[in-house]
Amino acid sequence: MNRDLAHQSIAVVGYGITGRACVRFLLSQEAKVCVLDRDVNIHDKLVADLNTPELNEEMKVSAAIFEPTMSLSGFAIVVVSPGVNPHQHCFEQYRQQGGTLIGDIELFAWFNKTPLIGITGSNGKTTVTDMLGKVLTHAGLQVELAGNYGKCAIELLLEEASRVKPLDVVVLELSSYQLEMTESLQLEFATILNITEDHLDRHGSFEAYKLAKQRIFGMTKKIIVCRDEALSYPVSCVVNNAQDNHFKIPIICAEVGLQNSETAYSIGVVQDTCEPCVQFDGRCLFTLSDLQLKGAHNYINAMIVMAICDQLMLDRKLTIDAICAYKGLAHRFQTIHVSTKIVGDKTSHITWVNDSKATNVGACQAALACFKNVDDYLVLIAGGDAKGVDLLPLKELIDSQVKHLIVMGKDASKFIQIVPNAVRVRDLQEAVSTALSLLQKADYENAVVLLSPACASLDMFSNYQERGDVFVNAVKEQVA
Repeated sequence: MNRDLAHQSIAVVGYGITGRACVRFLLSQEAKVCVLDRDVNIHDKLVADLNTPELNEEMKVSAAIFEPTMSLSGFAIVVVSPGVNPHQHCFEQYRQQGGTLIGDIELFAWFNKTPLIGITGSNGKTTVTDMLGKVLTHAGLQVELAGNYGKCAIELLLEEASRVKPLDVVVLELSSYQLEMTESLQLEFATILNITEDHLDRHGSFEAYKLAKQRIFGMTKKIIVCRDEALSYPVSCVVNNAQDNHFKIPIICAEVGLQNSETAYSIGVVQDTCEPCVQFDGRCLFTLSDLQLKGAHNYINAMIVMAICDQLMLDRKLTIDAICAYKGLAHRFQTIHVSTKIVGDKTSHITWVNDSKATNVGACQAALACFKNVDDYLVLIAGGDAKGVDLLPLKELIDSQVKHLIVMGKDASKFIQIVPNAVRVRDLQEAVSTALSLLQKADYENAVVLLSPACASLDMFSNYQERGDVFVNAVKEQVA
């Protein structure tokens, strides 16, 4: 593939944040760019972004309305934004004609010169990416976070000329959408945290989704695996090495897991205090009580970050200090308010938790698992777009731990099918008022109202952040 893009005719499909960055970069490479988007006002948007009264031949950029049946045969390369389904008819036809169909991460890979660490998985990848970025920065490295979290990767290429100090490393969070469109990425380290059913509406089957995630193993030198997650190990040779046409078998450089192990990273007990800790080769690194984040999934996340930093031979004290100080992300199991009720001589508390980023079943399961050995009176708010995934795996946890289930959104009825006594509401404001009403009738010392939807938010909100913000505001209005 000729990576000299000058004068090549290139289409960019989708003109969101990623599409805009791709257009700017391609124009900087003197490519001839056509922007395709469903928005009927795409021409005017492009004119406004380029700050010009019109588009002309000299500017090497044009715009047109995207149609799934249109022909793309006139383009040397088609760059598809992550939110655009690459399995539509026009893309399949373009592939059959020998066209080069790529995503933004593949375009980034063609020009990147900075060492890369890749993080993927169904759940926890944003937390690990963010934690790792903060730990590496604390250790004195010049770091950027990019990909599915942080900056659009293409932005890093645009910033290179003006950067005062070169980057030491880029941490890429990689979604299945991005991985299925990428093959040239060269990662120093990579990990698949876990794989649970998600995005089946896009990939068509769990098998196709797994294969998309596993593509990361064909693009890395070393991997960190989790002994508790079989799919964090390579199981399929799905990516070819462009040079020798053979699958690259990455080296497993570290293993983590919850079960006590005399080798690798695991959870053990400090003999002097009988306190559980993260240990390596039987030696305590830090106790679980030192961590700001709680829950088994977060212990795995911390071990993954610890393992990567050890592989980079960073100062362990700096690494441990930063891991233990990390407070987590907004919308990810975030305590937003604790209210107190006093009746006579009895005091009871309600903790309101925003876990709006739980956009799939696995994330909700991880949140519910945090209450496994706790006597809290738990009210769960769930629902949205289940993305074609079976919700049945939630039933056992809900039946055993949740006192009341409140559901809303497109697939609320799917929750009611597995939990018939669930309460259906119109929106989050009604969900909060319903939770308060249910708790007024209940007897408890400590209650938790947990928003952990197990679904995407796009049926009711622009993204999971907006959903979380609406929940936070509803709690402030009705409770605080």
